[in-house]
Amino acid sequence: MVEIFNSIEGEGKRAGLPCTFIRLYGCNLHCSYCDSRYACDDNNYTDMSISEILSKVTEFGCPNVTVTGGEPLIHEDITALLQALLMAGCWINVETNGSVEPTFYVKNTEDIFYTMDYKTGASGMTHLMNEKAIANLRRLDVLKFVVGSEADLEQAKELVDSIMIRAQIYISPVFGMIEPVKLVEFVKKNDLWDWKVQLQLHKFIWNPAERGV
Repeated sequence: MVEIFNSIEGEGKRAGLPCTFIRLYGCNLHCSYCDSRYACDDNNYTDMSISEILSKVTEFGCPNVTVTGGEPLIHEDITALLQALLMAGCWINVETNGSVEPTFYVKNTEDIFYTMDYKTGASGMTHLMNEKAIANLRRLDVLKFVVGSEADLEQAKELVDSIMIRAQIYISPVFGMIEPVKLVEFVKKNDLWDWKVQLQLHKFIWNPAERGV
């Protein structure tokens, strides 16, 4: 465990909603623009049991929970953690990096969904993306593209054109790398009427490098 904190959801379909974040340690990717390398390097973590995590989450009193990292799906106990959070009455967003296929799906409930971050060229990690994982996303899930150039935008469109995608599609700029207006222009130019342009709210409310917000 790297940190547990309460803030607002900075992006995605719950953007602006109060949320408790559970940030797990470690990642199987090394994206060029990663803003949470502290969750992946230098053994910067504390061992916590699932009951200890639940106790900390309960202290905040907020049932909206985001499990993030690093990459949470690389942990062998992730299913047990998600099950425990569901039993505690949480509404869970699992942020995952597009390289690992989610295996914990619960039928007939919207209490858990996945936000999958497809890594475009700016990340340097496109070659590790798992297209099966992307294709298996459901309508309540989110497929997110973080883009740093117009070439990344074209790459995102090519992927969506090539795979039957049911998930909601969001695009956002790599902070400071591409002007957000370019994303809007691309969406309009290509008639992408079901794509949603988003910004990372927390990087405008707080210092972009600040942790725990």
